[in-house]
Amino acid sequence: MRADKRIDAQTGIGTTWLLSAIMTLFLFQTLLENYFSQSSYIDEGLAALFCGVFVLDLIVSGEARIREIGICFLILWATAAGLYGNWKFGIQDVNSAIYLDIVSHFKYALLYLGVTSAARKRHWNIEEAARIPVLLAKGYLIVLFVFGVLNIFVDLGMYGEIRYGLRNYSFVFGTPGIVTNTVLYIIMLLLLDSALHEERSNKVFLLMAIAVLIMVIKSRSLILAATALVLFESFVLEKKQDMRLRILVIAIIGGVIGYPQYQNYFVNGVTANRGTAPRQLFWQGGLRLFQEYFPYGTGFGTFGSSTAATNYSQLYYILEFNTVAGMQPTNTKYLNDTFWPMIFTQLGLFGMIPYILLMIIIFYDIYRNAKRSGNLYIRFAAYLYIANVLFSSIQSSYPCNNSMVMMTFIVTLMPYCVRWERDRIGMEAKPEVQHGY
Repeated sequence: MRADKRIDAQTGIGTTWLLSAIMTLFLFQTLLENYFSQSSYIDEGLAALFCGVFVLDLIVSGEARIREIGICFLILWATAAGLYGNWKFGIQDVNSAIYLDIVSHFKYALLYLGVTSAARKRHWNIEEAARIPVLLAKGYLIVLFVFGVLNIFVDLGMYGEIRYGLRNYSFVFGTPGIVTNTVLYIIMLLLLDSALHEERSNKVFLLMAIAVLIMVIKSRSLILAATALVLFESFVLEKKQDMRLRILVIAIIGGVIGYPQYQNYFVNGVTANRGTAPRQLFWQGGLRLFQEYFPYGTGFGTFGSSTAATNYSQLYYILEFNTVAGMQPTNTKYLNDTFWPMIFTQLGLFGMIPYILLMIIIFYDIYRNAKRSGNLYIRFAAYLYIANVLFSSIQSSYPCNNSMVMMTFIVTLMPYCVRWERDRIGMEAKPEVQHGY
C-alpha cells in the first residue's frame, strides 16, 4: 500500500471534505451574510465544534498540555470577572446578549484550543482538503482585483467615499473593511498552498492581493498592504531568516500611515453634533467607567460590544452617547467600532489582565510554532496575522470579528500541515517490505 493511501486511511475522506468545507465557508462567509443572516453564526458554530473536539479529546485521553490548561484557566478567569460585573451591577439584563458577548470575546481562543488539540492527535490530508478552497480563493481574488481596477475609473457603486481623489473600494459589501478581511484570508490560503507545495510561490496572486488592499484606500488596509509587501520581499523573494530589522520597518510604516488617521478618528475626525469623534468618546467614556467601577468591570454586553449596541446599553444614556450621530439607539454605526475600551470597561482590572495574557500566550504560540516549522511561508502568515490583530484592534473590534476566527484557523493549522507533509514524504521514502512464501 502506498504511503499517501495509508495516511488517507488515518485521515478519513469525511474529515478531508469537512476541512475543505470549513475553509470554503470561511472564504465566502461575509458574502453569504449579504443574503442569509444566519451565515453570520458560521464562525461561532465552528468555534463551538472545535471546542467540543478539545473537550472530547480531554475526556478520552485524560491529558492536556500545560499551555492548554493555562489558556482554559485564563478564559474562565476573564469570563468570571465579566459575569461578576453583570451580577453585581445589573446593567445588561438581557441574558442572550451576555451569552453572545462571551462567545464573541473568546471564540477565536476556543477554536485555537480545538485546532491545536485535534491537529496534534490526528493526521489530516490538508493538501487534498485545501485544493478546492485555494482554487476558489484564486478565482475570487481575480474577481476582486478586476472590479477594484474598474472601480478606479468607472463608478460601479462599489465605494463608500472619496479618498486622496480616488474612490475607495468596498466591492458588494458596502464596507471596505470586509474587503480587507476577505483578502487577508485569501492571502492565508495562498500561503498555505505555498507551504504545502514548494514549487508554488504564488507570487502573482500575492501581489494581486496586496494591490487589492491598496485599492481599498483605508488606513488599516494600507498598513497591512505595506506589511504584506515587506514580508513578501523578506520571505518570498529574499528568503530572509532574521526579521528584527524588518519588524522595526513595519512598525515605522504603520506609525507613518496610521498617524493621520489617528488624528482623524481619535482627535478631529468623524465629528457629530457634540463635536467629538466617536472613537475618542469611547476611550474617554471607557476610562471614566473603568475608574468609577474599579477594580470590577461593568459586565458583558454593556460597553463597546455589538450586543451592547443591539440591546442598547444603559451606560450610553449616562455617557450621553444617545445624542451623538452614529451612536444612537436607532443609528448604531459607531457603537461597536472599538476594542480595548470594551475590554477594560466590561472586564475591569480583574478581567483585563487574564484577557491580555490570553492573547499574548496564543500569539507567542503561533509565532513559536511558525518559527519551528522552518517554513518561510508559515512565518509570513504568522507575522501578518499578529500585525493584523495589533493594528486592527486599535481602530475596531476586530478580535471579536469573524475574520479573527478565520485567520486563527488557518495560521494555527499551517505548522502541523508541514509536519504531516514531511511525515508523508518520509513514509514514501521507506521501501515496501516484500514477504516471500
